[in-house]
Amino acid sequence: MNKNLLFKILGIAFTAAALFFAVKVVLSVYAPSDVESENFTPTTTTFIHDENNYDNIEPDTSIPKTEIEYTLPSVEEYVSPVDFSELRLINKDIYAWIIIDGTNINYPVLQHPKNDKYYLNHNSDGDYSSNGAIFSEHKYNKTDFSDNVTILYGHHLKNGKFFGKLQKYFTNDEFLLNKPTIKVYTEEGLMEYAVFAAVPFNAKHLMKNNFSDENSFEKFFNSVFKIRDLNAKFIEENRPSYGDKVIILSTCLKGNNSKRFLVMGKLISN
Repeated sequence: MNKNLLFKILGIAFTAAALFFAVKVVLSVYAPSDVESENFTPTTTTFIHDENNYDNIEPDTSIPKTEIEYTLPSVEEYVSPVDFSELRLINKDIYAWIIIDGTNINYPVLQHPKNDKYYLNHNSDGDYSSNGAIFSEHKYNKTDFSDNVTILYGHHLKNGKFFGKLQKYFTNDEFLLNKPTIKVYTEEGLMEYAVFAAVPFNAKHLMKNNFSDENSFEKFFNSVFKIRDLNAKFIEENRPSYGDKVIILSTCLKGNNSKRFLVMGKLISN
């Protein structure tokens, strides 16, 4: 081999070596130093997918699991504005409290466990009184107002106490325009009833009707809405249907003690 050819080969080799070294230096300078492709850990769960064997799909356990806690919105616990524990120290038969806004009706409700006529002539303290108290009958109604129809009784007193002004209030068209409700507080909750009828009625015991039967329920309240009397008032939009809970306030009809004046309401909230 002549000297000229040897020098050419050595020159080419030297140039190639120099070029390779320069490229390596450039790559080492500009390659991202914080990424190692073989050890790169994704931020989301990776699944190994084998379309021929779905049993092999497993989560990448190298990724720590994130604990997610869901906080349910807090529900404010009902606290009765009536201190029933204190009232029971006075009379254990007190189980509810009735209020009708815009009236003087703001009284305890009682039920004797054995004698349904007891509170006709005993007051809420349990003492004898011809004024009686507002009460229900244990023979027909439970004290949780879960019956289809609950009836509360109260005397029509000349001094206006108890249900003495019930007829006066509920035959007043202006009062009815305010869409009055009957509020009943118990230790467990508040029940509010929208009034749908205020009517004179015969003295027949209402609970002789089988209100647990749909036909009897509908038949009775249809008959109520058919009453034609100057003292009969109706709020048709509140008319009850079977399945609704109804409260009836019962007292003597003014001027005729042989008849009753009834105020009826449908449960709208509890």
